Amino acid sequence: DGAFSGCSSLTSATIPDSVTSIGDGAFSGCSSLTSVTTPESVTSIGDNAFRGCSSLTSITIPDSVTSIGKDVFFLCSSLKEITIPQAFHSEVEASRLGLDGLWPDGFALPDSAGN
Repeated sequence: DGAFSGCSSLTSATIPDSVTSIGDGAFSGCSSLTSVTTPESVTSIGDNAFRGCSSLTSITIPDSVTSIGKDVFFLCSSLKEITIPQAFHSEVEASRLGLDGLWPDGFALPDSAGN
């Protein structure tokens, strides 16, 4: 939890295959973060994990992720698109994740979903 919280100069992150969970607030407040590479090994993302990452423009959440906490993308004002598993494709989920402004046009399915 909070591993990189507040690292305002961090611009990108590649999460290694050994990681299975992104903790609560892991990248919260990383205002310069523009890209995150999330491997298929990740199955859960905690509350507020990317909250306030105001430079993040897009992110891909792999199909392996089955649990995503609340307000994960709240205050991610530059986020224009998200690739996220089908289970999170709804107006209710968009709101819970802090993605009200992206629903429905900014939502896409991961390539592994067969679209």
